[in-house]
Amino acid sequence: MTRVFSHANIMIAYNMKNLLEREGITCEIRNDIATSAAGEVPPIEVWPEVRVSDLDKSRAEAIVERALVGDLSATSWHCVKCNETNEPAFELCWNCGTDPKNKHD
Repeated sequence: MTRVFSHANIMIAYNMKNLLEREGITCEIRNDIATSAAGEVPPIEVWPEVRVSDLDKSRAEAIVERALVGDLSATSWHCVKCNETNEPAFELCWNCGTDPKNKHD
């Protein structure tokens, strides 16, 4: 397993894990309870890490980069179910919960 992301805040690490899993990448969190070692080792060494298989490393790194930088080409989108306008940050329609990637909603 290869580290593709690390952060001092465990919630941010888990959020990145969720983003990767949504894209079909199996991953795990390490060091999620290692903060008790802080002070004994450099702080960054006990930060929670998101790790993926070596086969998924390149794709995972691209997803992490896109999540951190943001998709500069992103635009608002209209829900196919209720026609509500959604900001680029919304992956599901804020009004009805429809996933624009799922054509069967």
